[in-house]
This record gives sequence, structure tokens and C-alpha cells, in this order.
Amino acid sequence: MPEYTISTHDGSDWPDVPAGNLSTCLLPKSLECEIVDDDGLLVFRADKATVTVSWELAGTWYVDIEGSESSGSADLLAAEIAQRLGDATGAQAVHHKVTD
Repeated sequence: MPEYTISTHDGSDWPDVPAGNLSTCLLPKSLECEIVDDDGLLVFRADKATVTVSWELAGTWYVDIEGSESSGSADLLAAEIAQRLGDATGAQAVHHKVTD
């Protein structure tokens, strides 16, 4: 199950993202997604994958993708989540794969 972290390019903390409606800032637009939870963390289904996005350590978002069709599709999904987060906050996002 691929896992990723998303941080700012310069290592600074993220601007606040309001809890309770994370989907507006994090949900990919390239896929049809079904929101499972959007209160404190974001859980959604996209194709066969279940994705959990949560605030973990200071300055770091964590993405867990379970049931992805391939490692490449999981990488693209994490990249889009990072891009959406960066666009929503005005910070440059970078994502890193933790495990496969």
C-alpha cells in the first residue's frame, strides 16, 4: 500500500486548511471520487482505491492509498493531491513516497 508525505518546498509549515471540508482543498479533480469522511481527515474512494489524507507531523500531510491498481496510478494520485493542496494554500507542495 503506497504511502506519501506532502510538505512545502521550502520546509515551512502549511497555511491553515480548515477542518471539516478538506475535500475542497485536497480532492482530485481528474477522477470521480466518493467522499467517505471529510471531518478532521479526508477519506475518499477513487476507482478501486481508498485514499486517506491526514495532517500528521508539523508541516506534513500524510497520504495512504489502499487498493490502487498500480504504483504508477498511486503516484499520480498523490501528485494531484499535492498540487491541489499547493493551489489552495499558495505554497509550493512536494510529495515523497514513503513505502510501496
